[in-house]
Amino acid sequence: MFELLPILIFFFFILFIFNPIFWLIFFPIFIIAFFYFLSFELLLFAIFNLIVVPQQLWHMFKNPILRKNHALEHATINVLEERYGKLPTTGGLADLKGFHIFTREPMLTPEVVLDAAQEGLVRLQRGEKELAIHERCGTSITITNLILSIIFLLILFFGGMFDFWHVVIMLAIAFAISKPLGKLAQKYITTDPDVRNLMITGIFLSPFTKYFGIPLPAGPIRYFVETKQIPRAERIQ
Repeated sequence: MFELLPILIFFFFILFIFNPIFWLIFFPIFIIAFFYFLSFELLLFAIFNLIVVPQQLWHMFKNPILRKNHALEHATINVLEERYGKLPTTGGLADLKGFHIFTREPMLTPEVVLDAAQEGLVRLQRGEKELAIHERCGTSITITNLILSIIFLLILFFGGMFDFWHVVIMLAIAFAISKPLGKLAQKYITTDPDVRNLMITGIFLSPFTKYFGIPLPAGPIRYFVETKQIPRAERIQ
């Protein structure tokens, strides 16, 4: 629906130029229509998040290997940022076989990333659990979306209406509490810093982005750090 808004704005702008009276008559209608479309979009957004976000969090929580790889991914990025400062173009994604590091930073060579991953693993094994938490983790975005959805539905349910100030209040509350809640969700749901049974087996470079199966030299460089579980008898105590 929002795809039509630029066309509507342009249409009313033309009307304003050639007929200000006509614009003044239809301006309130335009505002009402805008918030109607906004409310409808947010309603779909809220329902979607209430269904999908808990499933995403549960998927992470019930997969201990995924949580450990997620913790090691965070530790790797935290180590890199200790060395080079904030790396806003660098992110990661964990899976059951290891984790990906995406970056546009030229100094982050495979050797550098692998060394940071190995240091992060050793430090987690020594008890530096704070390395498993990262402020830019997607968990915080997920929690923010969930909070926005809950607040929006509460406003509609108890207030029966939705306007500009509700948007402002909703955003203010969500962003105020999403950061601490995001860190708690990372700590107890999406990461596990107990990586004593984990080891790094290698790093692989995938510098190309594929479109329809065709590799193109576009986008960030992607590294995949592979991990595996250590047999119980060989674990670090």
